[in-house]
Amino acid sequence: MQQNPLLASALAAVLIPPGTALAEDPDVLREIVITATPVAEGLATTSQAVGVLAGDELLLKLEPTLGETVAGEPGVHSTYFGPGSSRPVIRGLGGDRVQVLTDGLPTLDVSGLSEDHAIAIDPALSEQVEIIRGPATLLYGTGASGGIVNVVTNRLHDRLPETATGMLELRADTAHEERGMAGRLDSPLGAWALHVDGAWRETDDYDIPGSAGGVRGRVPNSWTDTRSGGVGATRIGEQWLVGAAASHHATEYGIPGGDEAISIDLQQERYDFLLGRRSDALDWRLEAGTTRYRHAELEPEGDIGTLYDLDGSEVRLAFQHRGPFGLQGSSGLQWQQLDLLARGEEAFVPNSRTRTLGAFLFQERSFSHWSLELGARLDRTEVDGEGLKGFAGEALNLSMGVLVPLGSGSTLIGQLASIERHPSATELYADGPHAATGQYEIGNDGFDSERGIHLELGWRLLEGSTTLELRAFYTDYDRYLFLAPTGEVEDELPVFEFRQQGASFHGLEARLDWQPGGGPWSLGVFGDLVRARLDDGSNLPRIPPLRLGGELSYQRERLTAGISARHHLEQDHTAPGETRTAGFTLLEAELAWRPARLPGDTLLFLRGSNLLDEVARVHSSPLKDRVPLPGRSVTAGVRLSFGR
Repeated sequence: MQQNPLLASALAAVLIPPGTALAEDPDVLREIVITATPVAEGLATTSQAVGVLAGDELLLKLEPTLGETVAGEPGVHSTYFGPGSSRPVIRGLGGDRVQVLTDGLPTLDVSGLSEDHAIAIDPALSEQVEIIRGPATLLYGTGASGGIVNVVTNRLHDRLPETATGMLELRADTAHEERGMAGRLDSPLGAWALHVDGAWRETDDYDIPGSAGGVRGRVPNSWTDTRSGGVGATRIGEQWLVGAAASHHATEYGIPGGDEAISIDLQQERYDFLLGRRSDALDWRLEAGTTRYRHAELEPEGDIGTLYDLDGSEVRLAFQHRGPFGLQGSSGLQWQQLDLLARGEEAFVPNSRTRTLGAFLFQERSFSHWSLELGARLDRTEVDGEGLKGFAGEALNLSMGVLVPLGSGSTLIGQLASIERHPSATELYADGPHAATGQYEIGNDGFDSERGIHLELGWRLLEGSTTLELRAFYTDYDRYLFLAPTGEVEDELPVFEFRQQGASFHGLEARLDWQPGGGPWSLGVFGDLVRARLDDGSNLPRIPPLRLGGELSYQRERLTAGISARHHLEQDHTAPGETRTAGFTLLEAELAWRPARLPGDTLLFLRGSNLLDEVARVHSSPLKDRVPLPGRSVTAGVRLSFGR
């Protein structure tokens, strides 16, 4: 598993809930190393709220989009825009407030610009998906004020594999009529670590209970066609690391919920580079990524209606060090440039260039009865373009975390952060019809930076076969940026404008996993709640409702079976102009079996989703009144692994 000091932090290991890892020896996968914050340590010594999907658990939760893949985690929902596009929503925050990363570097696409724009990542190629809930601005800048989702592909390695390892997977499902396959290979060659991966997936218009767009039983124009892959090579010496990787992602998909069959053709070429040195006194790591991104929105006749071109680059230099008085931590510099070119009648944002330079410092120290984490980051952002009033400003982010062990695996957690986010080019300069969301959107180039104070309290218990974590958080924003209806109509579309006003978010998260007596049965329950209001007392839009869930699983030798349910309550805390969303329950079941007589490590899996065939509408989706989630579905597949 790749160990990235730039991404490391107070978390190095996460306990996977008992019964969710389907390894032949479940104890092996109960501890999974992740790359998530500035110093690599154990779960009991971090104040961050972190989750991870890996191994067989990730395999069974895999969906066509990253947003839907992680949407079942505590505190995480999605913007569901059909099977072609879905971004994560963390604690009610999405868009440019949630940073999506590939191996620790931003995806450098335009998915944060609009909900109908897909993330340029195929989750089928991920070896691990990591989620930080709450501000993660110290390493990732102002675009991570709500959290991060990091997809680990291991195209660049930190350690030489002991032997060649690989995987080939085939899967299909009934609701999407999905046909897909994915594979990857990692192998040592002398001092080199080599990596190859690739994936293909096609889906048709998906099935639903009821009707959508006047068609009963399915959602028109919800098809997808995705192909992606990459190669990487890393030379690993005793002290030096040097590597390069190249990848390509291509996807075409329909935009459901509209009156016309609009589709998107997305292409991205990406190149990543790594140079690092390890020593007893100081480790440093230089990472760089550059992308060429093209995104065409096609009319029903095939003509290009809107074209987005993005040239993006990021360079990050990070040091890991130990200081006096028991301090250890990480510091570094980050530079990013995004050149966006938008053309066409429905290009609702102008051409712009965004440049950011940031510096960060993180330190931690353990005392006899408690430990302390301190961090700071300063960013300078400039946004300009021909004919635009430019934006320039600094953003300072500060954080402090405290952990107090209480004995018997119990720990109290406190976190305080001052967060600041610069307005995006969309919030500053949008002015035009946005057909995908059915709105005419208007920005304001006079906006100031968004600021907030975040307070989080938690209790964590790791004892024997019991894992329990409770979290309560409160964030008070000054000059919060949001999109609000004006009541006017332009180009036959309702007009929405970006505004700034004070706002507050508060919520609760809880997760309990219990494996009685270390036996084959395990039980898990969770719940999450977030409320968000403006200072005038009105609700913010698209905030997920209270959600409760539970799962029961059985694991014995080569067989694992489980059943789970997630209930979304009705959301009636709606914003002006927003409709209520009815509650629903998603019932799922899964079965995984490793036959002893098949070659290698062969896993046969079967999963049933939305088994009650409920009409399920996601309140955090802009299409929730027009496009529900898929109906009853069965997914089946086989994965052949070797070298494990």
